[in-house]
Amino acid sequence: MATVNYPNSDKVVEAASIFFAKQAKIELQAKRPRVSVRAKWKKVGSSWQPVSNTKKRFRGNYVASGNLVRSIKPSEKKTHKLDIAISMDWYSDAIISGRKPHAKAKYNGNKGIPISTMKKWAKMKGFRPRDSTGSFITNSEKNKKAMQFMMNRKIKYFGTKPFDFVSIAEKSMLNKFESKLNVSLEKDIQDSFR
Repeated sequence: MATVNYPNSDKVVEAASIFFAKQAKIELQAKRPRVSVRAKWKKVGSSWQPVSNTKKRFRGNYVASGNLVRSIKPSEKKTHKLDIAISMDWYSDAIISGRKPHAKAKYNGNKGIPISTMKKWAKMKGFRPRDSTGSFITNSEKNKKAMQFMMNRKIKYFGTKPFDFVSIAEKSMLNKFESKLNVSLEKDIQDSFR
């Protein structure tokens, strides 16, 4: 039985993994059309419901603190030697999958974001409490909790749109490296039988 080594393909896979990671970072940092929602609320029983809402289009990226962007790198954990993969922080799933509004969510309806996660996210974004006119108010613990409650309520009710930046980056990587990988594999197989 002949053993096949892949020296040429290993180089292409390494270059493709580096490109894949760079492309995923670019996709997160690129400004894209997005939608923000502003809502007016009223209390109904023990819960809150929106009375009205307005949607505003803007261009923005998907970077909060930059930690996710910095965490993206070629993966060292591979199932197979020639896998092209990247690794990143766990919360990339929140961007990739988005969050369904509670009325449409099958399994996690009426659940908000965990308070500790919301606190970290608000701190990373540098959010400060504002009053109903939009003016900044004292950054006290009570006001921060109220702000985080309102942000969580909006996300819970309206959800967040998914953005599968990994699939977009993967397509770019395949477009650039698929033929190079085919050529290098063919060469490696031919060389192993010489």
